[in-house]
Amino acid sequence: MGRNKFDLIIPVVFKDYGMLSRVLRYVMKYIYPDNIYIITDARYRKYLPKEARRMEVVDENVLLPGLSFSRIRNLLKQSGNMDSRPGWYLQQFIKMGFALSDYSQNQYYLSWDADTIPLRKLDFFVDGKVMFAMKKEFHKPYFDTIKRILDISEFNEKSYIAEHMMFDKQIMADLIGRISSCGVRGEDWIEKIINAVEPGVSNGFSEFETYGNFCLNYYPQSYVERHLNTFRKGGYIAGRFISKQRLEYISFDTDTISLELNDYPDVWTARCFCFLYRKYVEMRYRWISHILPSSI
Repeated sequence: MGRNKFDLIIPVVFKDYGMLSRVLRYVMKYIYPDNIYIITDARYRKYLPKEARRMEVVDENVLLPGLSFSRIRNLLKQSGNMDSRPGWYLQQFIKMGFALSDYSQNQYYLSWDADTIPLRKLDFFVDGKVMFAMKKEFHKPYFDTIKRILDISEFNEKSYIAEHMMFDKQIMADLIGRISSCGVRGEDWIEKIINAVEPGVSNGFSEFETYGNFCLNYYPQSYVERHLNTFRKGGYIAGRFISKQRLEYISFDTDTISLELNDYPDVWTARCFCFLYRKYVEMRYRWISHILPSSI
């Protein structure tokens, strides 16, 4: 049997542009997608590293009709969640909506976090089934929202939230279709999800938790669970300036490492350097945003 072909998507915001070069080098070394799509705000495209510009860059505001930053921001305000992060919701809807877009070329597509580096070869299929990396996490509002948008009674005790997920676009299309026809108020699946979140809850939806538990209930034979050794707080070692040699050493027993911009090492000098780098990224983002036209 030939290998399962898949696309790879990396939704990314400006603050993570500095990570993309390294992430893409390791992705191409250890993961073998047919196509790689960088999904971001097209206004910032010229600030992407050259490695990212060689890939297909997709404007996050035109990926799918009805899906844009401004619309999500307005829907959140209307639903009573004006303090929520529209960009955070937008990235989740991008991961779902890619299944319905014209860019999706294969049955499967892998969503990969822009701050995460694979440290060794990773496979995502076994015996024709997708492998989900399971974690230990529980956030009740996620499940409250799932119950409102889907007819689901069984939930996994483990969490599907990880730094990546392999999606079957046919299953995702079914999931989106069921959400679209649920009884929650809204014109489409995007508005229904937002309206299903309890007012005042800033983080009330998880695309990974929703998709995973949907598969558990309706497509249990489509996947198997697995454990990966992931280092979520890798930034505590050397921020985003960790050396290639250190990554090689860590790869001895670690599959992926994540380097979040807000995670600093304990060493005072390194901590100050990482803090100043974060401030530089934030200041540059504000300056560039000021001179660019408004988003859609």
